Amino acid sequence: MNPFSSFLSLLLPLLVTLFLLILLLEQIWYLRRKRNVPGPNILFPFLGNVIPLITNPTKFWQLQAQLSASVGFSVNYVAGCFIVFIRNTELSHLIFANVKPDAFLLVGHPYGKKLFGQHNMVYMFGQDHKNLRRHIASNFTPKALSTYAQLQQLIILKHFKSWERLWSTVSPAEPIPLRLLVRDMNLQTSQTVFLGKYLSSEARERFRVDYDLFNAGLMKLPFDLPGFAFRKAKLGAARILKTLTHCAAESKKRMLQGEDPSCLIDFWMQEMVRVTAESKTPPPHSTDEEIGSYLFDFLFAAQDASTSTLLWVVTLLDSHPDVLRKVREEVSRIWSPESDALMTAEQLREMKYTQAVALEVVRYRPPATLVPHIAVEDFPLTEWYTIPKGSIVFPSVYESSFQGFREADRFEPERFSEERQEDVIFKRNYLAFGAGPHQCVGQRYALNHLVLFIAMFVTLLDFKRHRTDGCDEIIYTPTISPKDGCMVFLSRRCPRYPNFTLN
Repeated sequence: MNPFSSFLSLLLPLLVTLFLLILLLEQIWYLRRKRNVPGPNILFPFLGNVIPLITNPTKFWQLQAQLSASVGFSVNYVAGCFIVFIRNTELSHLIFANVKPDAFLLVGHPYGKKLFGQHNMVYMFGQDHKNLRRHIASNFTPKALSTYAQLQQLIILKHFKSWERLWSTVSPAEPIPLRLLVRDMNLQTSQTVFLGKYLSSEARERFRVDYDLFNAGLMKLPFDLPGFAFRKAKLGAARILKTLTHCAAESKKRMLQGEDPSCLIDFWMQEMVRVTAESKTPPPHSTDEEIGSYLFDFLFAAQDASTSTLLWVVTLLDSHPDVLRKVREEVSRIWSPESDALMTAEQLREMKYTQAVALEVVRYRPPATLVPHIAVEDFPLTEWYTIPKGSIVFPSVYESSFQGFREADRFEPERFSEERQEDVIFKRNYLAFGAGPHQCVGQRYALNHLVLFIAMFVTLLDFKRHRTDGCDEIIYTPTISPKDGCMVFLSRRCPRYPNFTLN
């Protein structure tokens, strides 16, 4: 036997022993953190339950919810991370209310910092975060929302026409999947509303490609290596950020010249210019790169969440014909496509039942079902359990949506009527827009977009879902969507499409 073989024969038992020791220590590490909380008792080495999470996230999170039914939360282990799933609404509020340096850091995604970059709104807290939100409030004034609504209607109409043409071109006997079509519509809407004229057609296309890469990487293992989806997502996000930084700089120049705002970044930069002129110094966190990062937050929230919600609108209206009939009756009393007039803010406020439908869709199928946080320090969740430092904590917005509300498993817009007011009575369970200091600042914009889509979709188009077994089951994309991509038959319902012009 040569010396090298002799060395290996001596080393192999030591390596095997060391490997088994590491596995044992990993198991002990997990069990000490788990204690008597519901969750798996035996770990797959190193990976934990990351493979079930990636291959079937719906089943993974359903199991976590079932495990947490007895005490309101459960635990698991994923690729080196100890995770805590929160089912109980009051415990979720406890997490949301404690986003601060000595408790929790909102991360949006377990590996969000690598994807979204350092200058990101979700990682801010304290006075800095409050000040930034105060400046951002100028983006969502009634005047700003009215400007956005006009742009939204123009883009929605354009895409409805293209969907009808696509369906008639493919074959009237064949349904078309709406998921990618709705996503493209939402991407153009958010690009136009947020960035307006500062994004060229070439930049829009590059943006679309990079955003697809970014979206794909969100659902993949975080291997930051060439050729892997996560690396492609990271590089795509960096290119998007560069584009958004340029848009912020161009808008700032235009607002300095005193021109009227025509998109969200203009309203923001107009406020920035005003504050700078009054104080003789730019406010904190107002560099072009930082603003570009915050815009990325807006785009991410507007894009994927809205796509999810609009797909569920179509799905739920088709399966609830009485609700569809009531919406059509209400909209027809308030707005007619033959008027060729854009819907006004007053008309949207009059659509009480349609607004109730929008709220119920968001409750019944909240698009972002989980809101990840990292425990910065050990945190006492209950009298008997402390979340260990470094844990990733997932308050479940989805589970809260089915707590408290009367017959919560039913899709019932009437629960948000002035008579029942379940949005007031069970307000703490309505967490689709978050809670605490990081509650969604753009929720009014999001609901306006939803109401506009509903009103125009049911008025301008006839539609029928192509139903198959399991078509309405939930899948993660990364927000939740119908399993079949929302397959529909479409045709024009109105005598002619309206001829919209901007005011």
